[in-house]
Amino acid sequence: MKYVIKSSLWNKEEENRFFTKTLEIATPDQLFYVTADGKYLAYWPRGYRGEKSTLQSRNAFIGSYTEKWVKDDLMPIAEEINAHTVHNMVCNGIGLTNKTPADVAICKTRKTIQRAEDILLLIEVKMSVVWNWEYEPEI
Repeated sequence: MKYVIKSSLWNKEEENRFFTKTLEIATPDQLFYVTADGKYLAYWPRGYRGEKSTLQSRNAFIGSYTEKWVKDDLMPIAEEINAHTVHNMVCNGIGLTNKTPADVAICKTRKTIQRAEDILLLIEVKMSVVWNWEYEPEI
């Protein structure tokens, strides 16, 4: 069997797509840190001396986006073995509940709630922003 993943690995263009699409539903301050001089940056600059905070909202947006990205990217492999990629899969029998679902799973059925015997692979997605983007608001 030959498996072909449709897209390339995570890259700068995909990350740009993440910010562009997410800014359609989120505010810049949910995705970017705002420096004392009013710059919107993906990461605090090295040596930054101003007040800092941690963006939990971006973590939720990037988590949702990258989990769907992985699900879609692995779909051709799952289809090769007559299986399905499932986002936020639940299986109470192995402790994956609605509060703690699997990020992505390859399963024999496409249902969100699975039986343990129908799960072929569990995938934990841990991705973050790689490049230090700057958002420039339109004035």
